[in-house]
Amino acid sequence: MGWLIIQPSYTRKTKHSQMPLNKMHPIKRFLTSPLNGLLITLLILSSPASAKVAALLSNNSVAPDQPVRLTLQMEGEDEMNPDLSELEARFDILGRSTQQSISIVNGKMSAKRSLALTLLPKQTGRIEIPPIRIGQESTQALVLEVAERSQEEKDAESKQVLLELSLSKPKAYIEEEVLLTLRLFQAPGIRAESLTEPQPSMPDTQLRLLHEESYQSERDGINYLVVERTYALFAYQSGTLEIGGVKYRGRSGNDRIFSFLNDPFNSSQPEIRQFRSESNRVELEVVPIPQNFTGDRWLPAKNLQVVESGLAQQSAIIAGKPVVRRIMVFADGLTANQLPALEQTMPEGLKLYQERPQLKETPARTGISSSRQSGMTLIATEPGRYDLPEVEIPWWNIETDRQEVARLEAVTIEVVPNPGGASDPQPQPPQYTPEQTIRDDNETIASSDQAAANGSRGETHWLVWLFGAAWVVTLFGWWYTRRSETARPRQVEPAEVDKTAVDPGKQAIAEALARLEAAYADQDAVSARAAWLHWAQLQWPDNPPHNLTRLATRCDNAVSQAVLSLERAIYSPLDEPGWAEFEVRLLIEQTSGEKRAEKPTDGLVPLNP
Repeated sequence: MGWLIIQPSYTRKTKHSQMPLNKMHPIKRFLTSPLNGLLITLLILSSPASAKVAALLSNNSVAPDQPVRLTLQMEGEDEMNPDLSELEARFDILGRSTQQSISIVNGKMSAKRSLALTLLPKQTGRIEIPPIRIGQESTQALVLEVAERSQEEKDAESKQVLLELSLSKPKAYIEEEVLLTLRLFQAPGIRAESLTEPQPSMPDTQLRLLHEESYQSERDGINYLVVERTYALFAYQSGTLEIGGVKYRGRSGNDRIFSFLNDPFNSSQPEIRQFRSESNRVELEVVPIPQNFTGDRWLPAKNLQVVESGLAQQSAIIAGKPVVRRIMVFADGLTANQLPALEQTMPEGLKLYQERPQLKETPARTGISSSRQSGMTLIATEPGRYDLPEVEIPWWNIETDRQEVARLEAVTIEVVPNPGGASDPQPQPPQYTPEQTIRDDNETIASSDQAAANGSRGETHWLVWLFGAAWVVTLFGWWYTRRSETARPRQVEPAEVDKTAVDPGKQAIAEALARLEAAYADQDAVSARAAWLHWAQLQWPDNPPHNLTRLATRCDNAVSQAVLSLERAIYSPLDEPGWAEFEVRLLIEQTSGEKRAEKPTDGLVPLNP
């Protein structure tokens, strides 16, 4: 039913225009009746013309690979939120677009909204588009005819797009790397729109994309564009693993706008055809760990080696001096997280401090190559001979299908005494006094020079008398000045008395800071460390910290950064060139002076406990 339009007729009233009701036209008598007018109003309000939603199809019949456009229209102030669940079961929704228009007539606003859906049928034959509910309304049901394809058309279309999955082997161990290859063949003129990832049937399966390339390949007389992807597959559960579910969607033909720009006078524009394809399924038999494997950690790999560096380059190892040793594990067919951490037991008198391991992975077309580098700092507390234990890593060779052992032979190191006489792992700087310096210098003088010096002693006696006289004059001047000040009466403030008093503790701290500044100016890391510990002993005489790490925990953040930078410069194998750029006196003076309690740290064990 459509709209019923009532248009009243206007006439000019005269005194003779009134007519008896029984003499009126029957239609006019029906319209002028009050009861009938109310009935007409109700019919208008309840008529289908008051519906607010509608559905339109661009075509009623299409080919199997041809998309169709469905337009949903809505008039009103409500938002358009259609329920498309039943529609998605019958069609692939390739695209969506929305439009909205608002008009105001005689102060009344009306809004019109439309949603255009590009649909691709999933089957052939007669497909019913069910009513789509939008808010409180529903659209009318529609019917679409999808033409059946002949066998020749099906065979021709199947050759346009090919999707193949293959495995490098049909059987593998748990956690063994297996290569999964996906190849997409596209005929000329077809371009891909979407390609999903392979779907394994077991949840405990990891897929890593290793390599992707494109090339040309000819098959059955068709020159295909091939897109090849290689994945590394790791199964963590035994059983039969199925992989498949790769779906492809593409299209052929140019867009209409580009076709028009290329040839605007060609009225016959090619229609866009859609192509869909799904890959085959492959199976992998995953077997458990062999019972004859004796290692603590299961490592199935193509190759595994362990090497070291650091100790061989040391010509002499000195007691108390840190030595860095690096052990590297290389493997083909394993991820970096699968490589084991090295745990070693050091002999008595040799301390070991582990660094954070460095992990690296290199994906390639043939698989994953990974490495794990473990750095460790060795410090011998006493000179002597130390035997480092050997390193053994059992692993399973998947190419020979047997167990092998990657071994690092035991190492014997000779530790010589510290030339400075200190064998403590915390190197102490040599403390020199002026008397020691003079004595050392005198011991280097030759016998002939010593005789000449003895002969010149008589010539310097007059200097002794001169310095003595000057000392007497200075003493007299000090006495006279002191006598004048005591004769002048004045009131001494208590604060002045406190200022003139010299605190031995503050004087010692000032001397320690001066030594600290001098060490930083000379960029002498060993002297700077001794000056820091001396200053810390003055600050905390009852419980002084015995190394820089413990000192850093008691200082403010700024001072702590300077202390830790110096510690890294002394003990870390990496260079720390900026440790001497800190203005240590300024940092210490800016602190509040409060002695904080030692707090636990989350870092490594201190190098010098």
